[in-house]
Amino acid sequence: MRRAVLLYNPASGRRQTKHLIKHIARALRNEGLDLETIPTEAPGTAGRQASEACTAGTEIVFACGGDGTIHEVLQGMAFQPQAAMGVIPLGTANALARHLQLSLDPVRAALQQLHHEPRVIPIGQIRYQTLQGERSRYFLVMAGAGPDGALVYKMLASGKHSLGRLSYYLRAARLFAGTRFGPFAVHVTPHNNAASIPAVSAMAVRVGDLGGLFSPLARGASLEDPHLRLTLAAPPASLSLPAWFALSWSRLHRWNPHVRTLEVESFACGSGARPVQVQADGEWLGHTPMTVSLLPNALRLLMPRKL
Repeated sequence: MRRAVLLYNPASGRRQTKHLIKHIARALRNEGLDLETIPTEAPGTAGRQASEACTAGTEIVFACGGDGTIHEVLQGMAFQPQAAMGVIPLGTANALARHLQLSLDPVRAALQQLHHEPRVIPIGQIRYQTLQGERSRYFLVMAGAGPDGALVYKMLASGKHSLGRLSYYLRAARLFAGTRFGPFAVHVTPHNNAASIPAVSAMAVRVGDLGGLFSPLARGASLEDPHLRLTLAAPPASLSLPAWFALSWSRLHRWNPHVRTLEVESFACGSGARPVQVQADGEWLGHTPMTVSLLPNALRLLMPRKL
């Protein structure tokens, strides 16, 4: 009998989270899993709790929540050779769940993954600056510096980080219309051919579709891709950011001279005139300087046979 854990945040903004967890647990137990439900103890403890579950012999750790919760669980699941991570979508965007072609019904998503295979994939690693010095995190969905980092920071500072997509879009519109995003240098290493490029936004995406309003901005990426898919918006931001949105939505992005997409081994962002906000998987982390790289054979993730 396979041992599994449902790791969830009891203080989640989604209503009836505990009720949903009971339904999911019942469904998985009916399929023969030896299952334990574990609430997170406090903000930032999910990674440690996931690691402890793996050490105790758990074969599957289901991260129950949105992309932020999955990001936290990932910190304890990287380089765990005996355990696989599953995803139960309980968030707003659910970018990773959508990429894995999971149902957005949590019970159905859980049952789907019983037929998935654990596949070993690379994950991103981001190094960034905080008031306490340099820090490092793993990421699955995306990492970036510039407008995306500033947006996540503003949402966190305003206390509206979990109010849903509408609040997110309204905040994004106000931020992009009223902020001057200055340029910074991005040093890329595409296949050992280093180059430096000025940019106002640097975003590496690991899934095929970010969903919602941002859906067309960065398409075509794969969790199994051995390189980072990096999208850069050139200065000035007042020209490149509107063009990025408009031409992406009109499917003319290939002819956009202000935005370029590269496959790189790693990249680093300088601070420009002042530090730039940094995010990963929709979570604000700190500021530039920032370095992003890809770690091979880092995570066992439950995935459909054909993706």
